[in-house]
Amino acid sequence: MVYFLGRDVAVAISTEATDATYDVSVAGGLCLSGAASGIKFAADMSTTTFAQFTAGNGLVEDLTGVDVSIGAMDEDITYLGQKGTGKVEQKKEVSVTLTHKKKNNVWDVIFNGPSQAASLEGGVQLPQGARWGVDLTSDGSKAYIGTGLSNPKDVIDSGTTNVCYGYRVHVKMLTGSTDGTTETLSLPNMAITGYTVTLNADGVTEETLELSSQQTPLYSAGDNVNNTLTTQAAF
Repeated sequence: MVYFLGRDVAVAISTEATDATYDVSVAGGLCLSGAASGIKFAADMSTTTFAQFTAGNGLVEDLTGVDVSIGAMDEDITYLGQKGTGKVEQKKEVSVTLTHKKKNNVWDVIFNGPSQAASLEGGVQLPQGARWGVDLTSDGSKAYIGTGLSNPKDVIDSGTTNVCYGYRVHVKMLTGSTDGTTETLSLPNMAITGYTVTLNADGVTEETLELSSQQTPLYSAGDNVNNTLTTQAAF
């Protein structure tokens, strides 16, 4: 586990899509998908530069803290006559906790809903939020809000084997390493698992968003982000 202060990193949230307009936004108290108006909770990864994420376009504003935990679920194998135990990796366990100063209802609506009817495949407004990113399975030209009812590996960009399930969290280090470059950590296929608001009568109201994934973290240098989509084989 590593904890960053908001002044040490910049964080952006994107959908698992590289085509422009495949975004998730909040407007009028509703979750919207596609190139809708409103505040973008998650922008698409149409380029490989971190600079594509700006205020109201995927960048997490007024960030106060970031907690990143990267681990693995292992299966213990005991060999006859041997004291050492083998650790066979089954899957990664990655979680991220983001905390920022609350200034609007975006995170609240993304977690709790409701979602706009036109942004859902069934065309009926639902009380749920957009915890599972976009779903391009049925129509590669239309980004619906995922419902979380499908096997994650089957939530694919229509006609491909690229999985569009969940969100991708990009954590950019603001302090350079010894060679003068920065590092950006990209955590793919993350589902939103928790949301908390901290009320303080004498201070700033903060809100916390929790996300988790079982995919391997991706790394890039400088102002770059890794927008290589996860294939079904990785699930």
